[in-house]
Amino acid sequence: MKATTLHRALVIAATALSHRALAQPREPYPGLDTYIANAVQQWNIPGAAVAIVRNDSVIYAKGFGVLAEGSTAPVNERTLFEIGSCSKSFTATAIAMLVAEGKMRWDARVSEYLPGFRLNDPVANGAVTIRDALAHRSGVPRGELMWVGAGVSREDVLYRLRFLKPESPFRSQFSYQNVMYLAAGQAAGRAAGSSWDELIRQRILMPLGMTASVTTYRGLTNTNIATPHGVDHDTVFRRPPFNAEDIAPAGAIMSNAVDMAQWLRFQLNDGVVNGRRLVSSAALRDTHMPQMLMSAGARGGMSDTAVTTRFSTYGFGWIIEDYHRQLVWQHSGGTSGMTTAMGMLPEKRFGVVILSSMGQGALPEALRRYIFDRELGLPVRDVAAEAYTRTMAQRRRADSLTAVQETLHRGAVAPLPLSTYAGTFADSLYGTVHVRVKDGRIELERGEWVGALQFWSGTTFRWKVPPSAPTGPLFIKFDVSPANEVTGVYFGLGADVTLLGRVSVGRGGGRGT
Repeated sequence: MKATTLHRALVIAATALSHRALAQPREPYPGLDTYIANAVQQWNIPGAAVAIVRNDSVIYAKGFGVLAEGSTAPVNERTLFEIGSCSKSFTATAIAMLVAEGKMRWDARVSEYLPGFRLNDPVANGAVTIRDALAHRSGVPRGELMWVGAGVSREDVLYRLRFLKPESPFRSQFSYQNVMYLAAGQAAGRAAGSSWDELIRQRILMPLGMTASVTTYRGLTNTNIATPHGVDHDTVFRRPPFNAEDIAPAGAIMSNAVDMAQWLRFQLNDGVVNGRRLVSSAALRDTHMPQMLMSAGARGGMSDTAVTTRFSTYGFGWIIEDYHRQLVWQHSGGTSGMTTAMGMLPEKRFGVVILSSMGQGALPEALRRYIFDRELGLPVRDVAAEAYTRTMAQRRRADSLTAVQETLHRGAVAPLPLSTYAGTFADSLYGTVHVRVKDGRIELERGEWVGALQFWSGTTFRWKVPPSAPTGPLFIKFDVSPANEVTGVYFGLGADVTLLGRVSVGRGGGRGT
């Protein structure tokens, strides 16, 4: 066992023991503390926190591991984590509050609240509603690089949306889309006469007593914060905090186990907290109602969901599905360095949330299912170990393929002088990209990200994005004319690739380019 792994294992064990002295009820299932601690150690995750709610009571809230790799400071039930897309349920519930007050309507066009809002598809542009935005049925693809690492404002991200071409006909299928949640959140802030941040703080966080939770890193003085992490060939490394400021209503909230337990209590108690109703039962019920059927590929998660889950739909900020014939409201959240899973069995008045300081990890979802199984009295399976085996097999295959590719392309030399590729490129969707020669190599800078370009083949280079990126290296293809002049750069992810044209130095990549 590596020294760092052994160190973390000892801290996890000590942390689990120390939490037994807290004024919290004993573990709800025999051996739960040990199971979670062992799973966190096996997955090589620096820190995690778990909360469980049953019948309007918080019956479990504990932390495991440490705040950062190499640290001795333990995670506890009040340690803050980035909750990523779990933020969407907050945005949807805030809108439900405004709907109940007559300040918003589910079927009002987004442009009624944001007059400058536009979509590329003329059909969608003329009809898209708040309901469409919250149910992921706009037909707009993810287009993540229009905002991730772009270093632009929320207003600029919404402006860029009009240049993103649709991936499917309007309302024809489920298309997960973060920017549409940004639009819905900004619309809610406008309808409330304030901002999305203030709306969430004043109408949800404060009344629920979620005193540590915040909507931004800005101005945060709390030091009990988990550090984001990633893993590369089994080596855990620290990542910088994820900047979700420009997409906040879709994924910027930070919270802890104790606060998230209050969120689950509120949802399970039909919008009532301490005897006070914060949202009408009818409006909150709308968020928990199926709005759009999800495809099997969109569901993701564990490999055997087909056995335990017969239907999966999206409501407003919640996935509504069944699990062993039990109704489930759930959502996960992932940033570049943290992963969260929360879920409820509303007919049992039971809920759980798992927070972790590792990006793109399957453990929180596995622990959610394990705890559901224990609560439902199902045969006990080591769900975390099963998921770990699958994940490691996938990682080994990916690492093997990467190693082969690295070997094949190592030492390859670009066919044109490096200076030929240098220049400034821009379009209205992705903004401005700078390619420059530095220290005998070329590098690409776009927004907050700067990284070297490694020649791959033909006119394609691999861009080594910085650790803050939520994805691995990206492939950048140059557009080269028959005269060997570089006229543009193809930029984007998956099907959302766009040709950025060469522009003169000084021309911007914002609005109007």
